[in-house]
Amino acid sequence: MNGNLKCVDGLYYPEFHAGWGGCAEELFHYTSRYFVCTQAFLRNLADQRQFNMSGYQANNLSKTQRHLMAAILACEPNLQSARGITQIVRSVINGETDISEALAETYRKYLNVIPEDVELVYSCRAHHHNQPDVAPLDPFLNLAGRLNLPVAVHPHHLEVPLKALAQHLDSPNSSLRNSLQEAILNLHFAGYALKNHPGLTHKSARILGDEHSL
Repeated sequence: MNGNLKCVDGLYYPEFHAGWGGCAEELFHYTSRYFVCTQAFLRNLADQRQFNMSGYQANNLSKTQRHLMAAILACEPNLQSARGITQIVRSVINGETDISEALAETYRKYLNVIPEDVELVYSCRAHHHNQPDVAPLDPFLNLAGRLNLPVAVHPHHLEVPLKALAQHLDSPNSSLRNSLQEAILNLHFAGYALKNHPGLTHKSARILGDEHSL
C-alpha cells in the first residue's frame, strides 16, 4: 500500500497505486461518459462479469465511502481490492452512504493513515516509468495490432479509443479478455496512462505518436 498523502490548502491528496492507472480518477474524482472501460477493467479484475457502473458518480461518494475507496485504491489492484471497489460502487448506485464494517476492517490499517475530518481529493499525478525500452508496451501493442485498434504511443501515455478498448475487454473470448487485462496492468505498472481519443484512426495515431504507434 502506498501511504503517501499530500496536503495542499487543507485538502489531502492520496497517492494511488500506479496499477489502477486512469481508473482511479474515474472511480474517485470524475466519472465520465467513458466509464465503460473502467467498468470492464473491474469486471475482469473482480471476476464479476455482471458488474455494472451505470448510475455511479464519484461525486456521490459519502465521506466514509471516499476514505475507504482511497485506502483500497492505494493498494495493488487484485481480486480482493477490485471486489472492495465494486462493493462501494454498488452502494453509491443504491443511494447508500454507509460502508461495510467488514470491508472497512479489512483495510483498517490503511484507513488509519488518513487523517480524520479532512477532505480527500484525487491527485492526477503521472507515475513516470524509468525504462527507456518499450518492453512493457509490447504485449498491449501486439494485441492492439491483432484487434485492429489504433494506438498513439507517447513517452508516458497512450491514446486509444476507450469505448473500443472496453468492448474488447468485455469480449466473450475469456482468453482475449485475460490477455488484454494483463497487458493493461503491465502498462499501468510501468507508468503508462491510457488516455481517451474518440475517433482515433491508424493514420492519425501514427501522426500523433511515435514510431511504435499503430
